[in-house]
Amino acid sequence: MLLKGKGKPAFRWTQPKSTHPQTGLVVYNSITKSKVPFVPKDGKRVNWYGCGPTVYDASHMGHARNYITFDIIRRIMEDYLNYDLNVVINITDIDDKIIVRTRQKHLLQKYQEQQNVLSKQAAEDVESAFFSFVKEKLGALISNVSEWNAFALSTGNGKDQAFTKGDPKLTMYYSAAEAAASAIETAHENVAAGKTGKEELAALLSASEDVVALWLDKKLGSTVTEHRIFRDLAAYWEKDFFKDMDALNVRRPSVLTRVSEFVPEVVRFIQRIIDNGYAYESKGSVFFDIASFDGKKGHFYAKLEPTAKDNLRRQEDGEGSLSVHSLSKRNQNDFVLWKASKPGEPAWPSPWGSGRPGWHIECSVMASEILGPHVDLHTGGIDLAFPHHDDEMALSEAGLENHQWVNYFLHAGHLHIEGKKMSKSLKNFITIKDALKKNTARQIRILFLLSQWDSSLYYVSGSMDNAIAVERTFSNFFTNASALLREFRLRQEDSDGTRRFQGPELKLMEALNDTKRRVHEALLDSFDTPKAMRVLQEIIARTNIYLQRGRASIDPQIVESVALYVTRIVRVFGLVNDGVGSSIGWGLGSVGSDGGARVDRESIVLPVANVLSNFRDAVRDIALAGGDKKALLTLCDKVRDQDLPDLGIIIDDHGDGRALVKFADPEEIKHERKQRKAKDREERRSQLLKAMTPPKDMFRTLEMCMLYSAWDENGLPTRDNEGEHLSKRRLKRLAKEQEEQSKLHNEYLASLG
Repeated sequence: MLLKGKGKPAFRWTQPKSTHPQTGLVVYNSITKSKVPFVPKDGKRVNWYGCGPTVYDASHMGHARNYITFDIIRRIMEDYLNYDLNVVINITDIDDKIIVRTRQKHLLQKYQEQQNVLSKQAAEDVESAFFSFVKEKLGALISNVSEWNAFALSTGNGKDQAFTKGDPKLTMYYSAAEAAASAIETAHENVAAGKTGKEELAALLSASEDVVALWLDKKLGSTVTEHRIFRDLAAYWEKDFFKDMDALNVRRPSVLTRVSEFVPEVVRFIQRIIDNGYAYESKGSVFFDIASFDGKKGHFYAKLEPTAKDNLRRQEDGEGSLSVHSLSKRNQNDFVLWKASKPGEPAWPSPWGSGRPGWHIECSVMASEILGPHVDLHTGGIDLAFPHHDDEMALSEAGLENHQWVNYFLHAGHLHIEGKKMSKSLKNFITIKDALKKNTARQIRILFLLSQWDSSLYYVSGSMDNAIAVERTFSNFFTNASALLREFRLRQEDSDGTRRFQGPELKLMEALNDTKRRVHEALLDSFDTPKAMRVLQEIIARTNIYLQRGRASIDPQIVESVALYVTRIVRVFGLVNDGVGSSIGWGLGSVGSDGGARVDRESIVLPVANVLSNFRDAVRDIALAGGDKKALLTLCDKVRDQDLPDLGIIIDDHGDGRALVKFADPEEIKHERKQRKAKDREERRSQLLKAMTPPKDMFRTLEMCMLYSAWDENGLPTRDNEGEHLSKRRLKRLAKEQEEQSKLHNEYLASLG
């Protein structure tokens, strides 16, 4: 397959071939920008390399987007299509971000320990750091608070477009400066008032951390030389990363590599690239010579994003903040393979002098060392396509002298939060831990399943509400099916000679077979999970309609067939934790003495026995008091709606007079109840804010002033924003809305007493 390049001959992507039977899977390949048949080099054995995290801070939902996405794809390939996967993931523990963060954290902690308590000197130090920060990051020369206030006023508190120029980093820097300015003012007041304790110092340094850390690093960064300090920070965040992945039910890789463990191999690989004529040494660093590689010996640079190959800004971003190589390069677009380390930067020995690996060479070496000269499948976030993945491919092909190091490249789409791409560098992110406080790992995974893996995903409250609703659909179906089957087996009697499996059952079976076919086709079509999820919801809806016939008119076995198939697929998607038993649904009630984990009988029975005992005592008291029917029904409702759900037991009243007993995860019930209460509070707050607005002002808000240009004496709009009279129909509708607002506002005023 010939693929076009920017101002260069097309490069050829070769479709892999195999004599082994294939599954029929096609994948969207970022190299070809099209769907192509997936053919591993060695039968069903797949060598897979995935870019891991750079460990210097907490993992966020952007990471979750990447790792959950490829965990879903891994499970489909491994558990459904039965590929034999060898998954290698790296940890980048040598990187400029890690170096800078380590030094700043270390120096800030040391400064706080040395100062111990708030003092005039500490306040002045932070003030000096503040002036330096404002000059460097915001381009303003200030020397006192009055000048800062004037600067803030001139920039609209950092919000004027003339100031930000569309650069989100300026907004971030302004916020850091603003927080520091406020903290400095408070610190001077505390010093004057004699409040000079440890807490006051901690408050000052916490509020101005970004400002002070940068200042300390400039002054003392070169004094931080111990490797252990850098390694400790990376090790801490690596451990934290895997805690988050475990919480999200993301499978561990087959092989985990760390850059710090492969430095000798990196040095040897760089030497091989130099020997092949594609790299050069300059001032103790080594650079990749793009001009000597691109178009030579059949090589092609920037296969993923050919139009970006001359984008110097993006290439420089990939170099790291500590790089100062512009005068050492033959060409500005050349990128670093080995960085000569300066004081305050970790260093390893090499033929070119002490230094450390560049970012792009790290993955080339680790992947090649573990997987060999060819990789079947490479995955990562779309933001890494250029320069990282393009540079990584070029380096591998330069060192190995081949032309197709990776056969298939898969990139997960961006995650957007409130319409903006999530970015750690811009501090526009939600940590995974914070996300899990609001939603369960299953709900987050469902959100990702409902979106195409290589498309942008919007992480907003509306999309999460949809994911929660989908989860509820599955949960209700699983609990209903499990309860029906449990009751059927408890009450099962000998046949009375009546045929149960008739027309409705045959139609449901046909629908199930069609579901299996459609889900299979969807998963083979580049892992189309949104379509697969829609098809599963359709068979659930159809089965629910069948269940409406009533327990006496259904065949539980066809319901079981549907439930077991749906369970199988949601397990494939990772919606059930690994290691949970094989029961229907999310795996509840799978523990038992027959082959499962042994459990303490008393710990299971006692909570239910306590509910029954309390219920009996209350019924007895009511009976002795004369038998109030309303009190008895209230008591029954409490057991049904509160006591038993807290234990994971749901009593579902049916029209035939017989209740259906269901089981659910008590923690999920509590979480759902908490979410519902939070939503109710938000709705009440929103309703209250709306009610506070007088009806005369409701159409005069800033937003409404963009829609209307004239109003009558009662505040009712009469002309649109172009000065045209409103139609009678529209006036009537607006008058009705105002009337409803008047009632709401009057109720609010009455509530104030």
